[in-house]
Amino acid sequence: MPDELPLLPDREDVIALDELMACSGLAHDEVVELVEFGALALEQRGTAWTFHSRTLWLARRAARLRDDFGLNTPGMAVALAYLERIERLERRLRELEACLPKGDTGKDSWIA
Repeated sequence: MPDELPLLPDREDVIALDELMACSGLAHDEVVELVEFGALALEQRGTAWTFHSRTLWLARRAARLRDDFGLNTPGMAVALAYLERIERLERRLRELEACLPKGDTGKDSWIA
């Protein structure tokens, strides 16, 4: 992946496949496989492959997992799914901790 990835232009919420690949550093085959595994979602607009612009963040994350840890495409898909699950659980934990009485934040728990 190049050091300097192009930034996504400020415009509509949908980006084309070519833009996603150029901005994320993923190859065409990797994007296709990540879509097949359900890690990246297509937008339903015509016959061309388009993605919501938020998908760029996931695609960049997948490329970083590939580059940093040497993951293949199925590994990227699994890692993305687990990272998303962990983030959801952490958000839920923060919500529940916010409901605790003041001073009882569970700081001594094993979860940081």
